[in-house]
Amino acid sequence: MIIRKAKISDYDSITSLYKQLHETEKKYDNNLIDEYNIDKEQEKIIKKRIRSRKDIFLVAEIDNKIIGLIYGEIPDIIFYKEKVSFLKHLCVDKEYRNKSIATKLIQEFSDKSQEKGAIYIRLNAFEKNTNAVNLYKKMGFEEYSIYYNKKI
Repeated sequence: MIIRKAKISDYDSITSLYKQLHETEKKYDNNLIDEYNIDKEQEKIIKKRIRSRKDIFLVAEIDNKIIGLIYGEIPDIIFYKEKVSFLKHLCVDKEYRNKSIATKLIQEFSDKSQEKGAIYIRLNAFEKNTNAVNLYKKMGFEEYSIYYNKKI
């Protein structure tokens, strides 16, 4: 397995993984749309993220097949004393889960974040997604903040 920077030619595989991520997260958020479809605007956003030199967009690949992705960013804000990298999306193809691929993606994301000057990585996880929560705890992440949600 190799982990590398995502390329535009990976786009179809990446969108397939995003659909799997959506299916997983639907279990934890009843406000997510039933089916994840990528329109032209979403396509532009994803391709912009892939091309970005500032963002961190990595894929895991086995035998020329994309089997995982991780995406995040280090925002240009002067709010923090030290740079913070925000891990936004992580997904491993359901056929390849429980093989330490997510662990390796997070480690590579961490390395790239450090190279860009980040001191911290922050992420959000659904409390009931115990697989993700346990992975993050195993990798040294600590509970940091609580998000609240209210339907109005």
